[in-house]
Amino acid sequence: MTSAVLTTVPTITPLVLHEVTSPVLPNTTSALFPNTTAPPSSSNGTEAPASREELERRLIYLIWIPVMLLLCAVASLTNLAICLSARLVRRPLSPTLCFSVSLAGADAFAALLLGIGLLVNSLLPQVLSVSHVWDYCWALAFEALRLGGIISTAAHLLALAMNHYIGILRPLHYNRLVTRGRVLLTLPGLWLAPVVFFLAYFATVDAFASCDAPPAFIGYHTFREVVAVLFFVPLACMVVAYTHIFIIVRQHQTGALRNHNTSQLRKNVKAVVTTLLILGTYVFGWMPAVLTFALFCVDCAAGPAPLGRRAHLALNILVNTLIILKCLVNPIIYALRMPEIRLALRRLRALPRRRGDRHWGGLSRTQTSMPFMSYRYRFSRSTTTSTSRLSTLRQNGETAIPLRTLAATNARRPSADVGLDRD
Repeated sequence: MTSAVLTTVPTITPLVLHEVTSPVLPNTTSALFPNTTAPPSSSNGTEAPASREELERRLIYLIWIPVMLLLCAVASLTNLAICLSARLVRRPLSPTLCFSVSLAGADAFAALLLGIGLLVNSLLPQVLSVSHVWDYCWALAFEALRLGGIISTAAHLLALAMNHYIGILRPLHYNRLVTRGRVLLTLPGLWLAPVVFFLAYFATVDAFASCDAPPAFIGYHTFREVVAVLFFVPLACMVVAYTHIFIIVRQHQTGALRNHNTSQLRKNVKAVVTTLLILGTYVFGWMPAVLTFALFCVDCAAGPAPLGRRAHLALNILVNTLIILKCLVNPIIYALRMPEIRLALRRLRALPRRRGDRHWGGLSRTQTSMPFMSYRYRFSRSTTTSTSRLSTLRQNGETAIPLRTLAATNARRPSADVGLDRD
């Protein structure tokens, strides 16, 4: 019984399999393979008592997974707030803002899928002993969505890099090359293409042929190298693009490009710095997970067995935590670095208060202040008009008598009608 339990190396990373067993095929989700960490049954049909390591593992899952689920919910909601605030931004949205809002949606989607994976593949089978929540076909479809979400994030960052590259390299042609219509046509492809790719890949290897048997290709290096290539190739392209952008900016600072629009270039550089911060969180959050996924496989030189059970479990907890922190930090970057998003978030926070004021008394504060604001606007216009007229009269040599002085003079002057009445 002890050897059967010790051969299991549990993981909870979203890329590496939740239940990696050394003698059998590792998998990206515990739903793809039977739960081999369950205590074996005794000869009389009753379950044998769990070992100390088994109880320790369940305790770790019981402590960390609820915390991760809470963080996933917070990350998903904050990124969703960024997406909702886009409706309160002035129209039309710039291409950079369109890509950034869509990237926030991709982060919200990734955090949601990560939370579902931790709930279904880790908390339920490992803590609550609820296994086989879905069959292998549904597990593969979920894995395609989850892996597609990772590559979709990389595609969004690559699109932002190309957007900044064109804006810095050819600023005079930017508005003609990068239009809002082209951006809106590109966004669905950034979302759908990665998911369709993984579904097509699974179909080509007959992964959906049988929903009762676990697929064998996921645990081997071929599939994992494909995922690693889809991660590192866009990353390499972004490094090349931003390196060239850095060279162009340095040339401008030294005076080599004096013909460029300085204000527009400064604005583009600020957007580039914002994207670089988001790219840094992407690399910091996802690269450990991708490397772990690519290196720990059945036929790889390195595997989880040399690390030991506790070290491998700690590694995967760290990997998941980094991914969640990445999804949490990005909304902070949006709010601090993008004035449009910051203003839209303030308007979004003020919406419930405005609705409450509208229901209270049937009139909101904004509606109540409108007549006063209109009066101030009319008064300022009349004051400005009077001032300009006085200056015109002075220039023409004419005398301008203030209305208040004229009214006081008329009040002191005796009226002819009054004198007749006295007589």
